[in-house]
Amino acid sequence: MRIVENSIATVIALLAPVALIYSWFFYITKLRKQHPGWQSRLTLVSLALTTLGAALLPITMIIEPKADWSTYVGVARQIDFEASWERFAVRTLAAGFVLCFFGRARLIVPLALASVGYILFWFFMTVR
Repeated sequence: MRIVENSIATVIALLAPVALIYSWFFYITKLRKQHPGWQSRLTLVSLALTTLGAALLPITMIIEPKADWSTYVGVARQIDFEASWERFAVRTLAAGFVLCFFGRARLIVPLALASVGYILFWFFMTVR
């Protein structure tokens, strides 16, 4: 059963970039031309939060303090740095997840999939 659960989480995490790209493409091509109501604004905010949470992962990996894992010098500092940014990014993605349910109906599933997928990315990629 554990293999099935891990496979589902991996598929969701791998589909997250595709869902986010689809959401931006659909928003730019279709929704931008419509009247900007409250649902369109919430969709844009959800898109922005999900994109910010997704972009923080590579940025964090680039700017994190380097540690020497053979001698364990600086490991605690690196883990603390990753944990603080992970907390911020996961909360940003969670806010985007909640807001996507109040946005445009066509983008609820892709934005929810992207948010959950990038949360899984954060959990898979950071040191635990």
